[in-house]
Amino acid sequence: MQLLAFKPYLFKLKHKSQQEVDEPTSGNGRIVITRKNVVCHEYPLADKLSKSPQETRANEGILPAAASPATEVAVTSLGGIAGSPPTGITMLGGTPHPTATVSAATSLGEYTMPERNYWQERSSECRKDLDALRITFKNRYSMLAFSQHSHNERLNSVYPQGWSLNGTMIAHLHEHSESVIKMTSLKPHGAIFASGSIDGTVRLWDCNKLNGNQGINRSRQVYSANTPIYALVACDGGQSLAVGGKDGSLLIMRIDRNSSKMTLQQALHLDEGENSDGPVVDMQTYDQSVIIYATVYGGIVGWDTRVQKPVWRLENELQHGVITTICVDSAGSWLATGTSGGKHICWDLRFRLPIAEIKHPNGSRIRKVACHPTEPSYLISASQSNNEVSLWNIETGHRQAVLWASATPVLSNIQMSETSTSCGLLSGVVDKSPFLLTGSSDQRIRYWDLNEPKNSSLKVPAAKDNLEDVSFTYDSQIIDGSQVIYEQKHKLSNPTGLSSPGCSMEENPRSGPDMPSPCHHDAITDLLMCKTDKGQIYVASAARDGVIKLWK
Repeated sequence: MQLLAFKPYLFKLKHKSQQEVDEPTSGNGRIVITRKNVVCHEYPLADKLSKSPQETRANEGILPAAASPATEVAVTSLGGIAGSPPTGITMLGGTPHPTATVSAATSLGEYTMPERNYWQERSSECRKDLDALRITFKNRYSMLAFSQHSHNERLNSVYPQGWSLNGTMIAHLHEHSESVIKMTSLKPHGAIFASGSIDGTVRLWDCNKLNGNQGINRSRQVYSANTPIYALVACDGGQSLAVGGKDGSLLIMRIDRNSSKMTLQQALHLDEGENSDGPVVDMQTYDQSVIIYATVYGGIVGWDTRVQKPVWRLENELQHGVITTICVDSAGSWLATGTSGGKHICWDLRFRLPIAEIKHPNGSRIRKVACHPTEPSYLISASQSNNEVSLWNIETGHRQAVLWASATPVLSNIQMSETSTSCGLLSGVVDKSPFLLTGSSDQRIRYWDLNEPKNSSLKVPAAKDNLEDVSFTYDSQIIDGSQVIYEQKHKLSNPTGLSSPGCSMEENPRSGPDMPSPCHHDAITDLLMCKTDKGQIYVASAARDGVIKLWK
């Protein structure tokens, strides 16, 4: 009798075992959904391509009131039907609405509405887990897509295919009477750039108005700040310039296209009071209306030019040294500072927290920092002496590569009597390959190929160089886990006994005024790339004697 009672269950077990035999499995415990009669759902990870992020933000919260359930419930509770005012409600002006006299029976006869279900909708735990998993995968996909998009944007270079700096001077600009500290473009890769000098003036230059090869041009606009200029950056979409002076002043100047002078728009003195930040040492653009400046006493401030006040502030501990330079990631996600104590402090601008601290092995003073053209987590840093430029991985703190242009042994801490420092850094991408141009205190401009070190070369020699007697070659080796690209200087035999300097203008002198030298006679302080409206690319180099030269 008991077996007869278990008869239905025995048949079910036999039927189930027969199905498992008919459907072979891999034995790993996975269920092949395609072999089951299961309805599958697809959840798109990417948003629709038809809508841009700006359109999505613009359309948020613009649903009509009738589509809001809360609005519908409120209207129903007041007795309103199909958009008409409820019974007994007086319209503006004190006149009752005509429909207020219509009976409820007539209204219900003319309009039929479905009954509302006021049961609160609840989701099961598995549904909540599924929604959370979908959101997690969507966020992960968005981060990967953004990273890939940023990587592709970094590889999209403004330099044409096969571009290379020839080292030919096309313009000699000498209106500054003292050292040029900083140059900046009004717009990224634009034709107009500004220069700030120790002589207290800010001058505006236009690359579109070059008068042929080696033309000597005058500046478009000039502003006298009556204090040495230490920092300079463009803001307000290229319509204004922010200037930091030695006396602690921060000036915002408006550029008038129809005038020869700039107009002062804002003036702030940071060196006043007991809790002053001190003078500005460097500035960078964060977005169209916010600039970031660093001060002598360790303040890192985001200044909004629209509201004319700081929007956030970071504090760099003075035990790390005085801030000498800063740079901001192109995506605006992190900021890095270099100090006189040889330290790099990296900050997360989203959470306003320090995320990395990297110290130079020899504690050398950091003169310049810049972002890597293709690697978003790499930092380029130029340190004092030996023309040393390091490439640091912010995530690991490891020194990935070193550029070395000195006669001293590679990576040694021996300082020569004539120390040379790379003060100008200009990075870019050509043919999806990153490169770096460095301007040094030894008056030379070097081109470094970060993928093919042997393609590196000396582009602009110093005025004292004689390229018929010496040559420069570049090679690389691995030292302590870092790739070191170093410069070698070779003496050449000159059987004819005739030599000509590498920067000579012409072999036979001619009458008339002396032509400007095609080489720098003093330390190079900054480098800048500018592109004319016709697509011609120039590299501007500024020097300590106040001279600015343009090269192609």
